[in-house]
Amino acid sequence: MSVPTFVRRLFSRADVSAGAKRPVAAMSGAMSGAMRPHEGPALARALAARIPALIIAAQRIALTVQQGGHARRRAGTGENFWQYRPAQPGEAATRIDWRQSARSDRPYVRENEAQSSQTIFIWCDNSPSMLWRSSEALPTKAERALLLALATAAIVLRQGERVRVLGADGMTATGISGQGALERMATILIDAMRHPSPPSTLPTTAHLVRNARLVLLGDGLYAPDAFSALLRAALARQVRTSLIEVMDPAERDLPYAGRTRFSGLEHEESITLSAGADLRAAYRAAFARHQQQLSDLCRAGGNDMIAHTTDLPPERALLALHDQLAAGAHPAGGGTQP
Repeated sequence: MSVPTFVRRLFSRADVSAGAKRPVAAMSGAMSGAMRPHEGPALARALAARIPALIIAAQRIALTVQQGGHARRRAGTGENFWQYRPAQPGEAATRIDWRQSARSDRPYVRENEAQSSQTIFIWCDNSPSMLWRSSEALPTKAERALLLALATAAIVLRQGERVRVLGADGMTATGISGQGALERMATILIDAMRHPSPPSTLPTTAHLVRNARLVLLGDGLYAPDAFSALLRAALARQVRTSLIEVMDPAERDLPYAGRTRFSGLEHEESITLSAGADLRAAYRAAFARHQQQLSDLCRAGGNDMIAHTTDLPPERALLALHDQLAAGAHPAGGGTQP
């Protein structure tokens, strides 16, 4: 499971093995509700059969989130009022706002706020750790990321934005638009699940265009140096990034008691540990440090982070993302937890 994958990858110098004094790097995870890497194709087949239902669910989620164009905060051809300005010599009479001008001794022009389309790049983590869930009652992290990706696309396409889907390895980018766009996007993302990416894989920035937005959906199990390099490369192209960190609640809480056998999804060595209060306390402290590190890396470049667990409604994460996209170039930074 990815709880120990999480610990092994990020906290190898921590000692959380109560009594055994064994480094946490050896942990690999309990298999409650987990799927093995070779089960990725089976999950893909199951999701492919549910594409119509997934599309309906994504559209329903999108409809609960506030609609409307992204504010550009400058004069232009949009529908929302921006400001009144004094008319210039030679200004066409049709542009004069006569009601406002009647209140002053000079003519005024009403300007609306500009609204221009933006390119949104969407990437879903396809590493083996995304196949895990701690309970049959919860979706896998891969399923939740897929649903959020589709709902995000549903919103931004309705707002007139352009959507491009990055391949799981980030080496390809496919534009989606028009009728059937969400179905094509679902097919692309589900097909990628048939061939899980190597652990810690992050997208490249080769396909990003200037002033676009990059939305990452993954579990945050990335080497800090690699994640920071991605954010810097995107920023060099004037691309702001939003990370939706999709986690299982057990990855946050480590809710196990007694002797527990952990066996991971990414070729980790199995190990049995006494999962007591000391282990949980050390793990949760390490988890908090990791969250703070991710948040700091995002904030440093004016990027955004949303921490989302699969036991919460997906609408919360989508609403937070919508607010970030609507904020345009105004950096919010940091991490929210819907």
